[in-house]
Amino acid sequence: MAPKNRPPTTETAVSEPPISGEFDLIRRLAVLFGPAPPGVVRGIGDDCAVLEDGPRHYLLWTVDTLIEGVHFDLSYTSLHRLGRKALAVNLSDLAAMGGEPVAALLSLGWPPSRPLSEALDLAAGLQEAAREFGAPLIGGDTVKSPPGLNLSLTLLGRVPRRELLTRDGARPGDLVWVTGPLGEAAAGLEILRRPLVVPEAVRRPLVQAHLDPRPQLAVGRLLAVSRLATAAIDLSDGIASDLFHICRESGVGAVLEAAALPLTDALRQVAALLGRAPVDLALTGGEDYQLLFTTPPEAAAPLRARVAAAALPQPAVIGRLIPGDRVWLEEAGGLRDISGTGFDHFGGVTAGADQE
Repeated sequence: MAPKNRPPTTETAVSEPPISGEFDLIRRLAVLFGPAPPGVVRGIGDDCAVLEDGPRHYLLWTVDTLIEGVHFDLSYTSLHRLGRKALAVNLSDLAAMGGEPVAALLSLGWPPSRPLSEALDLAAGLQEAAREFGAPLIGGDTVKSPPGLNLSLTLLGRVPRRELLTRDGARPGDLVWVTGPLGEAAAGLEILRRPLVVPEAVRRPLVQAHLDPRPQLAVGRLLAVSRLATAAIDLSDGIASDLFHICRESGVGAVLEAAALPLTDALRQVAALLGRAPVDLALTGGEDYQLLFTTPPEAAAPLRARVAAAALPQPAVIGRLIPGDRVWLEEAGGLRDISGTGFDHFGGVTAGADQE
């Protein structure tokens, strides 16, 4: 007779539905790993894991990986810029939770086909960003990586307990804000990948947005200290997917106004050359590394005043939260369901945007 309470077998796993993409995989992993242990305030499901750190603060812990041929192409980015970007994308996660950096660890997989001396170019860019944003590199690991260059950064941060920003506090009636232009990084990537002839004044800011993003740490801290935001996330996969994360965690729906999306003239020019709608690049392009956040309507005026006093760019209201569980785009033709249509590493881009 078979023993009772035996562990799950391969046959049991086969009977489960196929995994539909990156976010379904994350959900399944969360179930497999189970509840977070004592001392972990938040585990899987936010921009950073949150750990207890005494009576006044939480520790924030996050990791991001960049893989050659998936996240970057060394034919159009330098190792120095890649080092900067590797830290910036981690810092963006920290910004979304209102945190400040403490220190970083680097795991570097270096291809044997490249001279080891070139690793110092990458390290110089990383160190430049580390000094600029106050995130010193204090250790890590180096290994040989025959398939290509890959680097994974783990970042530790800290935030006062009462100032923690999460994805699950949004409520119907809240306003949806974004801290800066959308779609510029996606447009910059297209310029780099295709023979697009554009004026330098158009090319420069878009390529810069893709190759050297700016983590919105100052705005994240302002939102945290003011306690005006009800939820926040950084924009890495496209606003259609990232707002959907907030909606799922908060149990709400959302309506975005196409006319309110902050789209630059440079983005519109590149979209026209691509035969793409600029709104679609903004919704699904990814790698904007702006902050998307929500506030009650009555917080709008005090928020704008605080942003002005800090001499930061004013964020834009782009929509509102509603009862429900979907993200809708309000445009001239009516409402369009855009829930989760951004970049998915294992499922592609539902709405057709390109992404490395």
